[in-house]
Amino acid sequence: MALMDGFARIGNNEITVLVNDAEKSSDIDPQEAQQTLEIAEAALRKAEGKRQTIEANLALRQARTRVEAINAIS
Repeated sequence: MALMDGFARIGNNEITVLVNDAEKSSDIDPQEAQQTLEIAEAALRKAEGKRQTIEANLALRQARTRVEAINAIS
């Protein structure tokens, strides 16, 4: 499962996970995920200014998470 941007709280033998987005690994197209990762890496290299760099880093982190989720089930 790919979980995007969130946090987990552990206490009293209970785990609470809050995320902005979640995607089942089996629902992720491996080719599309890899292509998105390559696009995100290129966008980060081309980023100009703080805002573009932050946005490119976020996109790259999400793309990596999706690829890692696929690799975890392979």
